[in-house]
Amino acid sequence: MDISNCATVSKKSSILVPWSTGTETRNGTALVCIPWAGAGATPFRPWGAVIGDAADVYGVRLAGRESRQTEPLPTSLDDVVEELVAELVRLDVPRVALFGLCSGALLAHRTAQRLHRSGDGPEVAHLLVASQLPPRLLADGDDEPEGDLTRYVPEHLREEPELLEVLLPVLAADMRLVSGYVHTPEAPLDVPITVLYGGSDDLLSRSEVDGWRHETAVRSEFREVAGADHLFGGAAWRELAEEIRAALR
Repeated sequence: MDISNCATVSKKSSILVPWSTGTETRNGTALVCIPWAGAGATPFRPWGAVIGDAADVYGVRLAGRESRQTEPLPTSLDDVVEELVAELVRLDVPRVALFGLCSGALLAHRTAQRLHRSGDGPEVAHLLVASQLPPRLLADGDDEPEGDLTRYVPEHLREEPELLEVLLPVLAADMRLVSGYVHTPEAPLDVPITVLYGGSDDLLSRSEVDGWRHETAVRSEFREVAGADHLFGGAAWRELAEEIRAALR
């Protein structure tokens, strides 16, 4: 199965892939979507049509996947954050909203902290996270990247042995980034946070994500997508995009 990104997509970099109509932001806000462990920018392609009137959608493509498949897999969370921050500075937009799903939520939060701390680059207008423990609890967890990694693979991909052969090493590398995370307390962000979770998530409960409210000094909001699993498979993927659009407007 070909898992490379469509070659006709016009983009400024191999890291930020634009999924809204055109290649330039139209309203000054870029929604930067960071995928779950093992995934790339392509899953966010349909979101451009859903969210495009609220923000211009970009998917994040980390090293080792899609058109960056030949690049070494990331081994340092801080290095990934620095790479992403550099791309956001080059994007040259006034505001970004950062969305992260599962392991991507940790990267989104760390990126927001880095931008906020440095004062360089775009203003972080909103942080949106889904299917992830708050950082303080995540650092105390005991997730082992060598466990059953297929539980983090969308169900419709689990029956594709050739794809799994490519995907699982990338997934394991991403999970090591998360498992090695060491929490350093910082002041809460002066940024609103929206926390999204699936109503049928069997890996994470509503009460477990509640601690995200402590990561902002302003507004926190919690949105459930009814019937959605941990990775918002099937129709829930569009419903997740619609919830994000509503949160941004």
